[in-house]
Amino acid sequence: MSIGLPLAAVLLAAALAGYGGYYAGTENRQRAAATELARDFAEQFGMAQRDFEGGQPLLALQRLQYIERYAPQYAGLAELLARVRAAGQPTAIAAPATQPAAPATALPTDPAELFAKLQAAYKADDWPAVVQLATALHASAPEYESGTVGAQLFVGLRNRGTEAIENRSLGPGIMWLERAQELAPLDSGASALLQWAKIYTLANSWWGINWPYAIGQYSELYRAAPNFMDTRVRLRQAYAEYGAQLLSSDACAAQLQFAAALELEAMPELEAQRLAAEQACALLAAAATPAVEETPAATPTPTP
Repeated sequence: MSIGLPLAAVLLAAALAGYGGYYAGTENRQRAAATELARDFAEQFGMAQRDFEGGQPLLALQRLQYIERYAPQYAGLAELLARVRAAGQPTAIAAPATQPAAPATALPTDPAELFAKLQAAYKADDWPAVVQLATALHASAPEYESGTVGAQLFVGLRNRGTEAIENRSLGPGIMWLERAQELAPLDSGASALLQWAKIYTLANSWWGINWPYAIGQYSELYRAAPNFMDTRVRLRQAYAEYGAQLLSSDACAAQLQFAAALELEAMPELEAQRLAAEQACALLAAAATPAVEETPAATPTPTP
């Protein structure tokens, strides 16, 4: 009992951490959300730096504006934003030397002209232009065709956001859908996509840091949308990584993780790991079982 009870406690703790630890309480959820946002901001800031250095200032600007929206005091943000904005429009890549890139065209200031360009972009399904033109028109002449401009801005943000997420650009996609959501309720398809992107981003933020949290998020997403991006693969990998981490300290709990990974995809290497964990768990169980001492047979007393 002195060995079996701690082992059972460890197994129970691992199961609770893996499947429900993240939802243990409001304080934990808030702490996890803050950590996720911090990591997301750091990831987006790093990618913005690489985009800028790689000659893609517009993509860098989108990432930095996402950070600016939620954390305007982020360290280094103002400086990098100033450098990116100063760079202006990127030069076309691999353009022949005899064909200089066309200069950037400034947006018209006349509301009627802006509105005409907006209608043309809307009919052409040019959602980046729709967002740009509608935003500019709303800022310069908020009363001009406000109903149409607001509706088209919502559609532009909604479609730009869903397209970004479908193209695996989750940070900007989340930002645009949240902006659209501020204007009007999202339809069920866009709302679900936004929620899935947030869960996927949160799950990724725990990768290699806290496997039970990552597994909990991937599992939730897998139940709701198993075909969203590479959720099934990521969940299987998370189970396997957590099992490998547990193998040296708790082989019985590791066995459960490898078994869960195998339910998602049968792989020879996973089966080998599960068997190794199973054998190690059996050895632990055998060592924890006290040996039964045989009582010597009573010697019969001779009859006088």
